[in-house]
Amino acid sequence: MDEKQLERLAALEAALAEMADGYDRIAAQLEEMRAQGKTKTATYQQLAARKLALRTSLAFFEDRGLR
Repeated sequence: MDEKQLERLAALEAALAEMADGYDRIAAQLEEMRAQGKTKTATYQQLAARKLALRTSLAFFEDRGLR
């Protein structure tokens, strides 16, 4: 692998880690909001949509053995 490929691989791995961290943070935030009875709020709905999008993206990479 040349240096450019290694840089791209490192960037991909960093992006995947950031996505996984974001998913975990959002899941915790949603759980907290559920406990507070805030499931009908716009923020909750937006976070739930973001969590679903991240889960779908992470599954794409997991299916290919990249996570």
